[in-house]
Amino acid sequence: MANTRSYPSATAKSNDLILGTSMPLPNTNDDPRTVNFSISQVNGLANSPDIATAVVTVTNTQLATLGTVPVAILPTVTGYIYEILGITTTSLNTGGAGNTYNWAATGGGVFYGQGFASTQHRVEIPLANLPSGAVSVAESYIATPIAGTFRSGAGITLTTTLSANPVVTLTPVAQFVVNVTYRLIQVV
Repeated sequence: MANTRSYPSATAKSNDLILGTSMPLPNTNDDPRTVNFSISQVNGLANSPDIATAVVTVTNTQLATLGTVPVAILPTVTGYIYEILGITTTSLNTGGAGNTYNWAATGGGVFYGQGFASTQHRVEIPLANLPSGAVSVAESYIATPIAGTFRSGAGITLTTTLSANPVVTLTPVAQFVVNVTYRLIQVV
């Protein structure tokens, strides 16, 4: 290996890379991985430690049964709770004219860990911001978390507040892209 003093000095740019080790989540069988981190990623950690963002795409098939078959957004982690800091969703609707998901009887969407009673930490998505499955422009919705209790070891799940599936007209086609920003907190 070369002597590091032999390399020239430079001013770091946000897209420059640093070699490092990515550690797996606790209680998983994953191994540490050697990866590249950008300067902007490292800087982001320095400004907001322990905050992460995950992107999950809910498929068209999962949307059709969202009320009766909830979708896991983030996995359970024994001994930890998730603090949901924010969720942004984008509805990607690519169906044809007349194709729809009608969410009226579902009560809307909800992301939760313990449950979605008024005393529990959750994020609610209004009916109008769930995918239509018809031809439309992609729309994003920025949701604010609601304070409340969260069960240790619970993951984050998406379902409908009334546990009802949307009414499907013809063949709607959509995806629901979820960006969840969270902090994983160890419970004592």
